[in-house]
Amino acid sequence: MRRVTVVLLALGLLGTAAAAEDIGIAMLVRPEVRGFPPGQPSRDLVARDPIERGLRVLLTSKEAFLQVYLTRAFGGNQGARNFDGRKISGVLTLVGAGDAGLGDSERSHAPKLRFNRGKFKLSLLPGEPPIDVDTPEAVSGVHGTDAGFFVDPKVGTFVRVYEGVVTVQAKAGGDPVEVEAGQWVLVPPGGLATRPAPLQHLDEPDDSPIRLSDFTTQPAARPHR
Repeated sequence: MRRVTVVLLALGLLGTAAAAEDIGIAMLVRPEVRGFPPGQPSRDLVARDPIERGLRVLLTSKEAFLQVYLTRAFGGNQGARNFDGRKISGVLTLVGAGDAGLGDSERSHAPKLRFNRGKFKLSLLPGEPPIDVDTPEAVSGVHGTDAGFFVDPKVGTFVRVYEGVVTVQAKAGGDPVEVEAGQWVLVPPGGLATRPAPLQHLDEPDDSPIRLSDFTTQPAARPHR
């Protein structure tokens, strides 16, 4: 009887997930990662969980880790790569304690992410449409790229670009800044974006709040180069 009840509960949960608009798949999860779907009870995320549009995720420890495959529903194109029968347009990696919002629940097919606090890496397949990244200090347009973000209330928003281009617009004003591969910028709290500077001028690990070594799991959607 207990087994039947568990099966029925599982089917009920699957029905709830299917009713939401899924924009991704949680591929790798290292506890503890808590998900807060719009209008639904919160839950602990596990591997292969669907990621609903508008889901807020909280990573609550230094050891926490979340890797999400973003599906075509998030805003990708027909050329996105297949995985598990679904079209994959990019990979989002969150490392350590953090807070992020994945997608805008009020705008279907709007490719938007919200990074409130923590370390993030966003990898898009070549040819994918740009994704908007909102932080407390800036709005960034990520164009077919690998980019790292460090968001902290004391430091601000730090953006480094490994590949492609990221356009950074400080919310305090000023002109948008184009950050190309091999460059970084910082938008301090309440301030304007710095000029892009070469990554080799950062003496890792002391001067860089976000490091390649933080992202030890490479996205399967694009080979490491």
